[in-house]
Amino acid sequence: MDNCHITRIYMKQLFFTLLALQLGFATYAQYAFEKTFGESEVSEFILQTIDFNSHYYAIGNKTFSTSDERAMVFYKLDYSGDIVNAVDFPKPDTAYHVNFCIPKTNGNLLCFGSLKRTDNPLRGRHTYVCEISSDLELVWEKTDTIVETHPDASHWLKSILLTHEDEVIIQGVVDTVQYGHNDFIFFAKYDLEGNRLNYKSYINYEDSDLGSMILNSDSSGFYLFGELTVKPTVRSWIEFDFAFNYLDSGVLEANYNSFWAPVTVSWLSNGNFITANRFFDTSNDTKGLEMRLYNPDMQLLKSTVVYHDKTIRIPEMRGMDFIDESSIWVATFEDTPPDFTGAENIRFFVFDKDINLKGSMTHESQIRYWLWDLVATNDTASIVSGFVGENPGVTSYYDNYIMKVRLNDVVTSVNKQQRKAGSSVEIWPVPVIETLHVKSNIDSDLLILNSKGQKISTHSIQTGYNLISLTGLSPGIYLIAIREKENIIETLKIIKQ
Repeated sequence: MDNCHITRIYMKQLFFTLLALQLGFATYAQYAFEKTFGESEVSEFILQTIDFNSHYYAIGNKTFSTSDERAMVFYKLDYSGDIVNAVDFPKPDTAYHVNFCIPKTNGNLLCFGSLKRTDNPLRGRHTYVCEISSDLELVWEKTDTIVETHPDASHWLKSILLTHEDEVIIQGVVDTVQYGHNDFIFFAKYDLEGNRLNYKSYINYEDSDLGSMILNSDSSGFYLFGELTVKPTVRSWIEFDFAFNYLDSGVLEANYNSFWAPVTVSWLSNGNFITANRFFDTSNDTKGLEMRLYNPDMQLLKSTVVYHDKTIRIPEMRGMDFIDESSIWVATFEDTPPDFTGAENIRFFVFDKDINLKGSMTHESQIRYWLWDLVATNDTASIVSGFVGENPGVTSYYDNYIMKVRLNDVVTSVNKQQRKAGSSVEIWPVPVIETLHVKSNIDSDLLILNSKGQKISTHSIQTGYNLISLTGLSPGIYLIAIREKENIIETLKIIKQ
């Protein structure tokens, strides 16, 4: 057999191998799912989801209805969203849970949480550390008592950071009052075997909501971002070295106001960093999602606001994530707990590295959510997870919630816009079901008119991206009029399904 024939056979085999890989990836990438699951009259929460070892791992906790016990729970899902394994680890007379886990090179998960042996499961004097195998087996566990002498001291964990030296920094708050909160900042450092290397707390530094940690620009220390206080001054960032010594603090430059937590912060490969946080301008009662872009010197380069008609939050622990900087995922949900009756939407957004909005999608439902985590998956999609009310308005039990959304379902929806040459306003999708997306170059009013030209409703539109709820509007054809300074400057048509 000559070399040319061998080469042709090899190239043919290579072609079909690559084709099979591409088809396999396409099949894998097409998955999207939504799951609500849990036991009756048992409260269950998902706090974090990880894409690891060709599976999704959902980490959470379970509160048993027959006792005050709270246990950590792990779910292993395949890429179609089917649960292939689920394990909980109850401990008698113990309330404990894990907040977050990080993958280890041995294929296991290193997890951190809190533990206490009292009737209050929300706080504890102990940090709980364990290692879980890919088959959800407990490899080892350790309990680390916090270094606080105050008799009423308790703590809870907020954020996690892995350094380049494979050391884990845990940030949280300590309370030294029997009832209520004083939210003193603490840090603890652990190795990958769960051994504590350092601990420090600050009675004059406070953290009032969930924030985010990132390494500083030269990786010699780290920043904590959030709704912070270095008494008596409000701060939006504090810098520490790895021995937890205070280095500096300040307030980020902003077009509107400081953070409304929760906030998520991430570095970009070009040296800039981006933030995502909920937006609320009290001066004119406008609400929404804010994205900011900063250079390494913390100078504001750009701010993008997507206006909502209701007060929103981003997922608590991680509201923004990306694998490819050209597709930065963010999600929002309404700031109403799941025990309340009613319905709400989850909104998904994809931005590029310059925080231009590439696409958005509204997931309409008949229930309320509370989201704790968002993770960008290896197939370009995104997963949000948290919990929903088991029977809202009747019981206070919760069920697990997890949802995966594909990139194409979000980005392509922006191409369904209605455009006009020279138009100052763009609207999508057309037809629309419940939420109308509006991009405007001016501050104006948007009027919805019926086919006879009669006004149905008026909505204030801000420069940028706006979301308008059409809930309650009957299906049909409507006119959209854009009014600026009492003058109608544009008209468009929409179809409400």
